[in-house]
Amino acid sequence: MNINEILDLMTHDIGALNFGQKMFGGLVITVLSMAIVFAILILLMGVIKLLEKTMNGAAPKEVAPEAQVVETEVEYEEDMGELVAVISAAVASSMGVSESSIRVVNIARLGESSPSWARSGRLEQIQSRL
Repeated sequence: MNINEILDLMTHDIGALNFGQKMFGGLVITVLSMAIVFAILILLMGVIKLLEKTMNGAAPKEVAPEAQVVETEVEYEEDMGELVAVISAAVASSMGVSESSIRVVNIARLGESSPSWARSGRLEQIQSRL
């Protein structure tokens, strides 16, 4: 029996096939189905690429080089007065009161509990609004 006869018998009278023919027919159907799925996925990928080019224009947008992070050590005591002033001004502004009515008692840096991808996303959002 060839493949076409086995597949035809599988659609009409599967009881006429022995175990080996059923397994072979099932394997052929599996491979054929996977080939169809991958062909459709490749077609969808092509359509998405085509839509991307038509929506964004023919020329790809140049990506700006990422800013280099420069770490500098700043004296903690020197910066504390400015930090207190900035925090108290921000709190007073958000509460709608004068800065003289705000008293900063303690400033403590919290540990980084968020994952790096979340911090990166926040940084990108802030930089996109500047």
